[in-house]
Amino acid sequence: MRWWPIATIFVLLLINLPLGHYAWTNQRLDADGLRTNAEVVSVKAVPENGDDQKFYVTWRFADAVDDGGQEFTSQVTAEAYRSAQRTDVLEVEYLPGKVGSNRPVARPTGSRIAVVITIAGNLTVVAMLALMFWARRATRIEVLALTDVVRCKPPESLTELADDEVIVRGEVETIADDRIVLRCQGKRVTVILGQYENPIGYQQFAEVRGRRMRS
Repeated sequence: MRWWPIATIFVLLLINLPLGHYAWTNQRLDADGLRTNAEVVSVKAVPENGDDQKFYVTWRFADAVDDGGQEFTSQVTAEAYRSAQRTDVLEVEYLPGKVGSNRPVARPTGSRIAVVITIAGNLTVVAMLALMFWARRATRIEVLALTDVVRCKPPESLTELADDEVIVRGEVETIADDRIVLRCQGKRVTVILGQYENPIGYQQFAEVRGRRMRS
């Protein structure tokens, strides 16, 4: 079984799921969200002074909305931060029956860090896949047999002859009706048998003379 397609899908899901969930939640809140005034627990500006401050409010719903008393921390605008400091109230939106899906009404916009990180993660996966396919191609050789396959003893060897001919000695890795694959010096050599025979079994050393097939 080839593991890499499943692993690739799993990694892509991990990379894209947070942003996808965020976008889906915002879409649901746009369509079905309800507004309410939440009770402010605490406020914090990071850093405490400066022009690059970010403002955070920790809050909880009224018992009528969420009697569990869960606390949430959200980034808000400077105006909402000052209002929360003054009134101990923050206006928030939430999905009915799913209070964990929520957001402040007055929230900062324009940050694309999550999008940039997600795109960078996807590009990294694509680059790794391209490198993997290149490496697999670079370590594969196809040979058209010019003789029957015969038994031999180690070590592995790949001897280059004239006119693209080669003599391959290696361990039999795969056997099919019209071809075999030999493992030779870190390369997988596919031998197209054509009219020739292969009497050698799996995981035994074999030798064959053939001509490289150019792609």
